[in-house]
Amino acid sequence: MDAGLNILIAEDHDRLRSILMLHLQQHGYRVSGVPDAHGLHDIIGTERFDVVVLDLNLPDEDGLVIARRLRAATPQIYIIMMTARTSSADRLAGYQSGADVYITKPSSGDELLAAINNWKRRSGVMQNSTARIQFNLQARELIGKERVSLGSSETLILQALCTAPNLRLEYFRLMELLHQEIDSRGKASLEVHITRLRKKLLQAGCSAPAIKAIRNDGYQLVESVLLI
Repeated sequence: MDAGLNILIAEDHDRLRSILMLHLQQHGYRVSGVPDAHGLHDIIGTERFDVVVLDLNLPDEDGLVIARRLRAATPQIYIIMMTARTSSADRLAGYQSGADVYITKPSSGDELLAAINNWKRRSGVMQNSTARIQFNLQARELIGKERVSLGSSETLILQALCTAPNLRLEYFRLMELLHQEIDSRGKASLEVHITRLRKKLLQAGCSAPAIKAIRNDGYQLVESVLLI
């Protein structure tokens, strides 16, 4: 484990913050914790962090506003939202505000650890990456043998798959992300978006199929795509 990875947890529930900090520290990470936005802004101004775990319901400022500010100031930072807000609209707002991963409470420290380890693994691979495709999130663009623009739904899907554990997500999570009803119509709409995204990945230079359907489960990204 890379002890140089620096993590900040912004969580106003003292016991939960302490539990999460201890869990990550036991796995070799350096972890700081703050109870509110004021503390977050103070420590961010004096120390560099690789990962921020952000509760959206901090007492002094909305977490979505904080996430947008963090993303604008430090585009490379990895933002994990951990919140009791569970609706599909909340998830969508979270990703649109800059979240890389959206974890709903109650959640275990193991899920948080898995999200960080997955990002760490992908980051390590990417440093020596032979990825033929880059995914510019802000520009909504694939960069490969040619540049290919993505729609908003395709961007959300690809970002979610790029940052998910094992690059894999269940159908219902993707449907929630797209604000679709969890039913046959929602699944059919998701399949249309996936088909379009596959074609654009192929156009940019990925092998086919870049996104694999996992029967009765969801989808997995099987092509190396570098998120920039």
